[in-house]
Amino acid sequence: MNENILYNFLKNKPSFLDYDDELKLMDIMTKLPMSWFIKNKDEFIDALMNLSDSHTIGSGFLFQDENDDIIFDNFCEWLREVNNKTGIPTLMYIDDFSSVGLNKFRESIRKDENTDK
Repeated sequence: MNENILYNFLKNKPSFLDYDDELKLMDIMTKLPMSWFIKNKDEFIDALMNLSDSHTIGSGFLFQDENDDIIFDNFCEWLREVNNKTGIPTLMYIDDFSSVGLNKFRESIRKDENTDK
């Protein structure tokens, strides 16, 4: 198995991933076996940090449609599973991808839009 799976995906991408690339990276990650993460912890953490930065600082969350919330919620559950099965600290990233915080943001935007009318 190619050991640089995540690095190879990211190597020609911009610092902040496009939203579609965020989804692709999450899909790649969730299909890898837990043993891969243990063996390639640094590569995984680097890719996870890149994903987190893209989604938060890079504003990828603004492109997240409510229909995609389930994808991100499932990813958060998967991060918990990775943490529990491998001991790799992934829990700190959950807030970055959780739709709970995003829904609060969406609600505040809706209130602002209604106030402006």
